[in-house]
Amino acid sequence: MKITPTPLSINQLFSTRNEQFYIPAYQRRYAWQWKQCKELFNDIKYLTNEDSHLLGNLVCLIGAHSADINQLEVIDGQQRITTLSLLLTAISKSLKKKEDFEEAQKIDSLLTSSGLDRVKKNKVELGELDNPDYIKVLKGTDSDTIQNLNLKNNLQYFSDWLEELTDEEFYSFHFKLMDKVLIIRLDVFQAKDAYKLFETINNRGLSLSATDIIKNFLLGHASSLDNETLESVKENWKNIIVSLDGISTDEFFRHYMCSQLKRKITYTFLNDEFKKLYIKSVKNCEGLAEYRVYSRLKTEDFESEIVEEIDTEDEIIEEIQEKDLTESSEKITATEFAKNLAGYAKTYSLIRKRKFANQKINNAIFDLQRIQSVPAYTFLLELFSREQFSYSDKLEILRMIAVFMLRRHICSRQTGVLDNIFSDLVHKLDGEDVKNAIKERLLKDMPDDQEFKLNFTKADYKRSINRAKYVLEQIEYTLHASTGEFTINSGMDVHLEHIIPQVITTKKSKKEFGDWEKYLGNNSKLVHGDYVNKIGNFTLLGQKLNIDASNNPFEDKLVEYQKSSFKVTKEIIDNYPEFRFNEVEKRSKVLAERAIDIWKI
Repeated sequence: MKITPTPLSINQLFSTRNEQFYIPAYQRRYAWQWKQCKELFNDIKYLTNEDSHLLGNLVCLIGAHSADINQLEVIDGQQRITTLSLLLTAISKSLKKKEDFEEAQKIDSLLTSSGLDRVKKNKVELGELDNPDYIKVLKGTDSDTIQNLNLKNNLQYFSDWLEELTDEEFYSFHFKLMDKVLIIRLDVFQAKDAYKLFETINNRGLSLSATDIIKNFLLGHASSLDNETLESVKENWKNIIVSLDGISTDEFFRHYMCSQLKRKITYTFLNDEFKKLYIKSVKNCEGLAEYRVYSRLKTEDFESEIVEEIDTEDEIIEEIQEKDLTESSEKITATEFAKNLAGYAKTYSLIRKRKFANQKINNAIFDLQRIQSVPAYTFLLELFSREQFSYSDKLEILRMIAVFMLRRHICSRQTGVLDNIFSDLVHKLDGEDVKNAIKERLLKDMPDDQEFKLNFTKADYKRSINRAKYVLEQIEYTLHASTGEFTINSGMDVHLEHIIPQVITTKKSKKEFGDWEKYLGNNSKLVHGDYVNKIGNFTLLGQKLNIDASNNPFEDKLVEYQKSSFKVTKEIIDNYPEFRFNEVEKRSKVLAERAIDIWKI
């Protein structure tokens, strides 16, 4: 491995005219925020003249230098190099405000590159997701269209902090940044060495996400094969990053691994399990250091882990057989694996962002999201990655999962076992009578009618308002005997209304809306919290009606309820001439009777 380590000041790092730091599209997006920027700023600000500050390593993959612009592919350090460019931009702007144009010009020259054609380009070029925003931020234009606000915000933070400095403090900060802050630039000439170096530098994994480690593992193996494979894997990794924009990539990989191995995988073991799966699935892994470890593992090495997670003896035997890494199977290429992984990422994005062509599917997933069904993504990822199921089949399966998840949440069933349940559910997709197999598996761990009814009346929705809104919407559909002809607007146009207000004791609310504390009777202040977030105290109202009803006395609320088109709201007028805590209990029981029939498999 040929490495050229060079300690450089920031002035030296940016000074080579025909070099450009290029952050490839497969790298994660710019993510530094206030905390990291403030720490960097203070580290520089409080340096003494005798001290220096080591910012860390910058690993660059380089080729043969030419007279034109030489792009240095940043393998490690993209967050730091981007942040430094923002800080330099902020300093340039401050210098121009001080009318120190000569010094500002020096900074501007560091922030640009040019080759033989003398066409200026930014010194730092980000990946395709961030670079359009980065250009706008540097130019100070179109700020309302910027998607990655970290770029915009961090430049503003630096500008604000520089503004707070006196002239003497500012020029001292400027000097220390340019000459006292050092970064170790490690130039590597071969891709396989660059990824190996990245892993060596970060071998403790303290600051790396699972995604960073997985990416480096994939690209490192690809770089050891041939350039065509490396470029293909890079392209597929870029597609993964683009698909998962705005989604936790670590979360995707955990759900992906659970779906592939059909068992629960924790974040602690995510990287190891991914590497085992890769080595078992992909050709030409013999040169990997991990291969020499994992290929020698025997079935018994996994047994203790599996016993803790699987319930029955038959399931234990089945899982052990699946985990035998020596099991023969037809292996695929690294390119095929990466392409397959990118396909799963695309499917995961469609699920999380509800972007399927069929709107009923999107609505059903939205219901799951409001219920809070994140563990179900393990199963949904595999369900929607297969083509043999029709939309009607998928809708029926989504409906069963919604029933299962709502009942468990309402009954406060243990959530830790859900990863096991939905991982196990992936097995059912391989059978003949899939829908019935799924039904039987869900019924095995679903609360019965009696438990569901009892808990439905006393469930508290303080931390799950979206779930309460979902529940009332489904009840509303049944009151209309809906067969799917209409859909309630689940956005801002429809609000969840507290009949008894959330606040009843403040002087302002009593003066403006009436004395609910007195209306509710003795001890109302003490017991209010036990009732205000029960399902019987909620109803649906349009936005304007909700504003008008607000915290008004109950008789005034009824006037607004009368204007509503929701039957679940109009029922209050017919059945509850008064509304106190007893009425909350009565209405909760009425709604519970309906819930038993609505949420059943």
